[in-house]
Amino acid sequence: MSRAKNRFLAGILTASFLAVATPALAQDTATLPQQEQNITLVQAADTVMPEVDVESMREWRHDFHKHPELAYEEFRTAEKINDLLQSWGIETHTNIGVTGVIGVLKSDDADENSPSICLRADIDALPITEANQDLPHASVYDGVMHACGHDGHTAMLLGAAKHLSETKNFTGTVYFIFQPAEEGGAGAQAMIDDGLFDIVDCKSIYGLHAWPYLEAGQVGLSEGYITANSDRFTVKITGKGGHAAYPANNIDIVAMAAELITALHAHRDTATADGEDAVLAVTKIQGGEALNAMPETLELGGSVRTFGEEMRSTLEKGINDLAQELAEKYGATVEVSYNRGYPSVYNSAEQTQNLREIANALFGEENVKPFTQTMGAEDFSYYTQHIPGAFLALGQWDGESERHPLHSPHFDFNDDVLKYGASLWVNLIEAQMPAIAPSVEPPVKPEAESGAETESEPAVKKTNGAAPSP
Repeated sequence: MSRAKNRFLAGILTASFLAVATPALAQDTATLPQQEQNITLVQAADTVMPEVDVESMREWRHDFHKHPELAYEEFRTAEKINDLLQSWGIETHTNIGVTGVIGVLKSDDADENSPSICLRADIDALPITEANQDLPHASVYDGVMHACGHDGHTAMLLGAAKHLSETKNFTGTVYFIFQPAEEGGAGAQAMIDDGLFDIVDCKSIYGLHAWPYLEAGQVGLSEGYITANSDRFTVKITGKGGHAAYPANNIDIVAMAAELITALHAHRDTATADGEDAVLAVTKIQGGEALNAMPETLELGGSVRTFGEEMRSTLEKGINDLAQELAEKYGATVEVSYNRGYPSVYNSAEQTQNLREIANALFGEENVKPFTQTMGAEDFSYYTQHIPGAFLALGQWDGESERHPLHSPHFDFNDDVLKYGASLWVNLIEAQMPAIAPSVEPPVKPEAESGAETESEPAVKKTNGAAPSP
């Protein structure tokens, strides 16, 4: 627990929306074993909007929004989630990664060979003061609000859990992961470190995120890398300070820093000449105290966003090499620190197709849009370093009101799409883990006692002491 909090407080990792698995790590799920003979598959529920409990989801969502909690402080939120899951007869595990909750729902006929799926929602809020004070469910805490839709993510997963616990129209095990600290605290990794995969034994994982850049009733989905690696770097330069009137007696580390910034941007352009997108942004430079004195030390730093591991490693190496080369040129020394944050979310082919089929049926193919790679980051990818998965963007904009981006103090999750997210999860589970009907012996064909039958008086034969067949 302390390791998770220290990870968050250190501020090494960053996140916005939407996380790594390289393609080798995120292999598609193997085909499930074939069922035994004489067992028939019940026709999965039609891919339509099931009767999910929209009113309850809205109530839960408003309650979470009104009482937001920051990373690793989601104690009230976790308690409510746990209480609801238990009230539906769902097995729970709490305090995983400090405040994470896992729900385990098994069908009545599940066994060790049955399929299993993980569904994940994040539960933490942001350190932002809410501007929506006219809302009845506005945050009651100064400086904390759900500005990224996690209240909606949580409510939709709870809605799906409630529906599935009531209908159980599936065979296998569903794991509901309610994760803390997505907003910069690497809550996914904290849950993994705290034994998530000792509890969870699933073959694939799915997640989604509210996306105000698409309209309600639309989704964004693509295979491959969809979010960026989110890394930070700092370069501390040490030279020789002195009077600005006599620069020849000093080591001009300000000039060196300026040259290094130009070189870093040029390196980014050269490294991505093949069209691959990446960001290398110097966002901070600090040094010097007096206008007539050249500083002894100076520090600069910034952010690096890339897709996949090759470009990530290329830019990391370039920052270190360029800093060392210029330090030698100027006679200075450098200390380079490169901190790898959230890795890039990788959507595996099979899991992406599974989501696509459900989304096409629910929303219509015309409303399933390609998801354009975003420089935002998401820690969902820590899971897909272990199991294949897919992540989807769920449209939010009502098409009329002002469109507010994620992390805006004006953002509020669109309640009208609660049914969409919950229905997506329900249909995915029922399609990927269809219910299995018990094997039924075929009825025995009646036989005439005398070898002949008449229309008015057919002969019948009793079988195994059972009543005559009609």
